[in-house]
Amino acid sequence: MKLAYINALPEEDQLHEFIQIYTEECITSGSLALVNWNNLNSNYVISVYDENTLVGIGCIAEEQSIHVRPTYEHREIKTMVNKLLQAESKFGLVHGQS
Repeated sequence: MKLAYINALPEEDQLHEFIQIYTEECITSGSLALVNWNNLNSNYVISVYDENTLVGIGCIAEEQSIHVRPTYEHREIKTMVNKLLQAESKFGLVHGQS
């Protein structure tokens, strides 16, 4: 399984599916936190895909926010998204990585 890190908001249907699955997995794992999904409207967004499935998303709006489906947390996606967001906000260089 290769992960793709994309410097863009996901398609609307992918985001809705991600939010639903993310919420279900968080409830199941007991780690549900309140998330303001409207904060994703930012110039600095990294979407993470496994094949064609959105498995994580991070952005810097008012503050940095990274959300990864609990079943993918062992893949260190948050660490990579954090690095990419920092680079993007500092240099504006991130255009996609797989």
